[in-house]
Amino acid sequence: MLTPVSALAALTFALLLALFSWPANGEETRFTDTFDGDLSGWQLVGAQAISIADSGDREHGKVLVLEPDGTVLALVDGSDAWGPVRIELDVLFPDEADNYLGLIYNYTVADSRSDFGSLYIKGNGSYIRANPWRDGNVSRLLYEEYKTRIEGDDAIRIGQWQKVKAEVLGSVCHLYVGDMTTPKVTFGLYEGTDGMVGVNPRVAGWPVWIDNVRVTSIDALSYRGPDIPALTYEPERLVTNWEVIGPLPQPEVEIERERNPGAQAVEVEGDSHAWRPFEVDARGAVITGRVTEYDGSRPVAYFRTVVHSDREREALLHISTTDELALWVNGRFDGFIYRNGYVFGERDWNAWHDFWKDPDHAGSEVPVTLQQGANALVIRVRNGQFASGGFFAFLADE
Repeated sequence: MLTPVSALAALTFALLLALFSWPANGEETRFTDTFDGDLSGWQLVGAQAISIADSGDREHGKVLVLEPDGTVLALVDGSDAWGPVRIELDVLFPDEADNYLGLIYNYTVADSRSDFGSLYIKGNGSYIRANPWRDGNVSRLLYEEYKTRIEGDDAIRIGQWQKVKAEVLGSVCHLYVGDMTTPKVTFGLYEGTDGMVGVNPRVAGWPVWIDNVRVTSIDALSYRGPDIPALTYEPERLVTNWEVIGPLPQPEVEIERERNPGAQAVEVEGDSHAWRPFEVDARGAVITGRVTEYDGSRPVAYFRTVVHSDREREALLHISTTDELALWVNGRFDGFIYRNGYVFGERDWNAWHDFWKDPDHAGSEVPVTLQQGANALVIRVRNGQFASGGFFAFLADE
């Protein structure tokens, strides 16, 4: 039997043990997988293209193999309940062919649509791109300024394992490759703030291998330095005051031909469709994929901005877009605006935040006639174009 003194000593020892065993900075390991067992800790989309295989490498043994076959996702089950997290893993690209590994974060499913942030590592090419998915539609063409080469000792080499990690806090994701102290990219433009983390391969192409996955809850991002890459945006120069109606199953003539710039709602066959505020991103981009459905049955949305003019005048509406758009000015059809076209003889599909001042990134220019007073510019978006989902707008006098 313990004496009071020995009992107190035992209790003190237990408290000290618990104290020194507690994770530093509140971090807690939530999930690990070396793929020696099954995939019961994962939620799978496109399970037919996800398997465990012997790598033939003594150090790595069995690995997770992701085969491109449309939408294929391996999501860490329960990770949407863990708050800010770090996901670490080893990655290998076995073939010199089109391939990538996407680090998925803030994956959510709501109203039959799925949305998630993604930063992907290109195997044959050794670079990073930002590539959020919105209802099944990839949107890398909206974020080309984040394309980042991975070079030197950190470069991706076919047939060689490389360490990768991502830290996610709210809408911000930091991606590390090789160097685990300084991220290659800091990205905060995906609008989602919580959800599951996971991985995915390219939609079409060649496989990627994964091993030694670890997910840890974190209190803060470990990198506190300046944004990478260092970018300066000027949303105040762009048209950023937008409203939206949608998503809708089809175009509606009544919305397009409404001549009252101050109309708060439009009646369509007895149904009232109200304009509601729409927030642009930090660059001033109208992310249409937040509204339109790519996989769903409602691909149409209308975006309206009201421009005030002290006189009747001609203006130029500059647009950089990954969507194909139609424009109405005060209820009058003013033409179609197509995805960015040829610049200096080369096809440029990207939408650029600096399109209004950089001729290398120029988009479309549409002459518009503004009346004295309020003018409604209405843009119709109809999703269905792969790798689309947004536009930038700038209005200038001719």
